[in-house]
Amino acid sequence: MTRTKSEKRPWLGALLSFLLPGLGHVYLKEWLRSAMWFAFMVSAVLLFIPLPDAATTGATSIGAAFDAAMKATQDLPLEALLPMWVVRTFSAVDAYWLALQTGSDEEPGEQCPSCGKPVDEDLDFCQWCTTPLPERDGPNGPTENNAVSR
Repeated sequence: MTRTKSEKRPWLGALLSFLLPGLGHVYLKEWLRSAMWFAFMVSAVLLFIPLPDAATTGATSIGAAFDAAMKATQDLPLEALLPMWVVRTFSAVDAYWLALQTGSDEEPGEQCPSCGKPVDEDLDFCQWCTTPLPERDGPNGPTENNAVSR
């Protein structure tokens, strides 16, 4: 299993984005990217899938318009569906990549040998699991500069 620093599951973000572009980005809390991918999908549908006139103007209710749109889009050729599949695929790849990258801008520091979490340099123990840290040079470690003599 791939471990990420954000503890988000990349495969779940990709799956959600493939089902509905932008949904995986909502899972990752990337609101602007989510809106962008959803807008790409809506644009692909509006530009490449022809809707009948009954679905846009002559329908008396939302249900009738939906039924007319579903009937018109049942037997669409691959050329009309290809832009939607391209947007879905790229949205899923972007969500997967983003989940792997989230949190990687943290600066690397000393980590606890027991739990693996980052530790505060000013402490002699891990603030997460209270494991004593090995002796080290620094503010609390023994050096000539900070040694107290009487």
